[in-house]
Amino acid sequence: MALAAGFSLPASAAPDGAGAYAATTIGQASSSNNQIERDDLSFGLRAGYQFNTNVGVEVFSNTLSFIEMPFYAYNSHEYHPEEHYGVAVTGAVPLGGHFSLTGRAGIGRTKMHAVSARDSNYNETDPSIGVGVRFSFNQHISINAEAMRLTKTRVTVISTGFRYQF
Repeated sequence: MALAAGFSLPASAAPDGAGAYAATTIGQASSSNNQIERDDLSFGLRAGYQFNTNVGVEVFSNTLSFIEMPFYAYNSHEYHPEEHYGVAVTGAVPLGGHFSLTGRAGIGRTKMHAVSARDSNYNETDPSIGVGVRFSFNQHISINAEAMRLTKTRVTVISTGFRYQF
């Protein structure tokens, strides 16, 4: 019902694409670091400001949800990425019609969870890059598919999501 209501909103967004937005994503996080190699569910939240059709900035957070195996944890000094939050500069290139190619470059912090109870969790400064595609239903509502790479912890998040621009 909320999606249908969005289609009937008046066109109040700025004509050049400027405005604040909020987004949510769901996808898969894949880790290929020294500690683990596995996939798990990822959820994300984003809030940002689009300066024009092509350039924006956002704050974002993604759960990485890697779950350790407790039966070997006592003697292990391993860590796994648990969540990531950061800021990014975003870009979009209209492809024609309602489609746009998107990109991002950001910096953030990845919470590294200690597998062993003897070790402490820590945070890692982690650059991120990403590419994707967005389909806009109207000036307010769009869906997207994206691949984002956390470069230092070597985690890849493949996601799809929903974005509402105010």
